Amino acid sequence: MMARGEGALEASLIKAYVCRAAEWVTREAMQIHGGMGYAEEYDVSRYFVDARVLSIFEGADETLCLKVIARQLVGRVGK
Repeated sequence: MMARGEGALEASLIKAYVCRAAEWVTREAMQIHGGMGYAEEYDVSRYFVDARVLSIFEGADETLCLKVIARQLVGRVGK
């Protein structure tokens, strides 16, 4: 789809969903580990930081949802 110049909406939706899912899963993992989840010696701490960065790098989630996804959905309705 991307090779044909299509699929930007689908890719944006997937990225928004995956970023939020990764944050939720790693936050739950930290909760299971308790206070040790925040210790840098444990992998779960790094996983949470990495998951949080996903939604910041390459455009914040809010920007992605409002400016990319919403515009494309509104554009489809107008056609």
